[in-house]
Amino acid sequence: MSKVLLELADYSEIEDDQPYRARAYRKAAQSIEATPEPIEGLWREKRLQDLPGVGENIEKKIDEILRTGKLTTLEKIKARIPVDVSSLTKIEGIGPKTVELLYSQLRVKNIDDLEAAVKAGKLHDFRGLGVKSDATLLERIHAARSQSNRVLLAQAIVLSERIEKTLREIPGVSRFTFAGSFRRMRDTIGDFDIIIETDEPREAIQFFTKNEDEIREVLSAGDTKASVKLQNNNFQVDVRVISKKSWGAALLYFTGSKAHNIELRTIAIKKGYRLNEYGLFQASDDSVLVAGSTEQEIYSALGMEYIEPELRENRGEIEAAILHKLPQLLTIQEIKGDLQMHTKYSDGLEPINAMVEKAILLGYEYIAITDHVGGLKIANAMDEARIIEQRKEIDKLNEAFEKSGSKFHIFQGVEVNIKADGKLDMPDSVLKRVEIVLASIHSGFSDDSEKITRRLTAAMENENVDIIAHPTGRLIFERSGYSFDLLKVIEVAKNTGTILEIDAHANRLDLNDENAREVIKGGVKLSIDTDSHEPAEMDYMKLGVAQARRAWGTRGDILNTMNRSEIEKFLEIS
Repeated sequence: MSKVLLELADYSEIEDDQPYRARAYRKAAQSIEATPEPIEGLWREKRLQDLPGVGENIEKKIDEILRTGKLTTLEKIKARIPVDVSSLTKIEGIGPKTVELLYSQLRVKNIDDLEAAVKAGKLHDFRGLGVKSDATLLERIHAARSQSNRVLLAQAIVLSERIEKTLREIPGVSRFTFAGSFRRMRDTIGDFDIIIETDEPREAIQFFTKNEDEIREVLSAGDTKASVKLQNNNFQVDVRVISKKSWGAALLYFTGSKAHNIELRTIAIKKGYRLNEYGLFQASDDSVLVAGSTEQEIYSALGMEYIEPELRENRGEIEAAILHKLPQLLTIQEIKGDLQMHTKYSDGLEPINAMVEKAILLGYEYIAITDHVGGLKIANAMDEARIIEQRKEIDKLNEAFEKSGSKFHIFQGVEVNIKADGKLDMPDSVLKRVEIVLASIHSGFSDDSEKITRRLTAAMENENVDIIAHPTGRLIFERSGYSFDLLKVIEVAKNTGTILEIDAHANRLDLNDENAREVIKGGVKLSIDTDSHEPAEMDYMKLGVAQARRAWGTRGDILNTMNRSEIEKFLEIS
């Protein structure tokens, strides 16, 4: 069901200049994936509109799919656009609009057509792919074929919650946990590795594999492990039963990363041990188990601090753990507010008060409303008159908070486009009157690295700019973003006091973990913001925090761990 709606969203984005329609289909698909109840039951009980994002129009489409097994609207669009959109959009750098251009200009209908066009040299002058090398594009095509079932971290979280429900129902299971790249909170996830502890392993495996509501295919099922494919998207889940004495060793092994584990085994050998998924043993006598029941005791036996899963990429964390110099990583509880979100004043779906209610529910002290301004028509950007109108509404809400004794506060911010020449798409005389200015690039992604770098640094040198939003412009699975000199940008950011953002929106996570770590090493602060267009998306903050943790981020590295008065002082808000 959700797959059909997501496919409809992609085709709608190709045909429709109004992005809200595709966004509505995607939101409905996410709601269906997230609900623990079978969609058929809600349909029979006429409760489909209880799901967030499902109104009368989408309810009719779901009804048609469940009654007939197809959707006429989608079939008609496919007849007009005979393109395999779902496979093409799995290629990094290609979104629905690029698919449309590839079809209209080169008659590319699928991945095979695209590969043939690349090899024939037909994409040398094709704009919009974000790459100029045929070799790079061919690599991305190969990666899309080999990683067709990878999902965004946010989607993996939804899937994990559904799998957890099944795991909790298995009789005799004393504990379970997710390992693998999901535990390390990678930005995309290829499969789930789950370990469980039980005294009845065979029965537990049989119970898990018989969940027909979630499982599409059982690939293998033995006495202590099973591999299955899920119903929704063919996503693979591997479950293993682990004994109590080997729990920590197995969790360490199956969490990875591979490079981290190899380095740990090398250290174990040097210390006279042998490390595997069953435990840490004396090399001279395999019967002597040194450690294995917890990860902490294994790290301790190897002479190092416990290493948080997000750091386990063999990027210096082992050396730091030996020296007991690992950072105290950021936690979600330390986030005091969210400094990028959009409302109906631009391209958001809800009014300001709806975003405020969600922020208060999350326990925040403040938010910044940062609607688009200038000439960005696709984002319904505000002009000066509407900025003033919005400020009056924000001031009125803040006055009401003060009168009620609430300490919650709304900052008026804006997101302004950085133009091709590095100038901002709104006069400085207007920008200086708002409290927080985010600047970002929304076009010209194919510009060369030197030009993009000049655009970013010019924006940072504008005294009104506080934060560079989604600095690389990437959209995961859609485009890789533009190329620029990150170290130069970090240098200028440090000199100008500009913040660089980790945009926590599910399909951005921009900056990525490696770039964010370079920012931290360069002494520049980061802001973690959700770029929300509706209240539910404010929950994406946990994705941004995970990204910051993978970048070795601490409370002191993040702007929005500050309280309101600290923020005002740091950003010189009067």
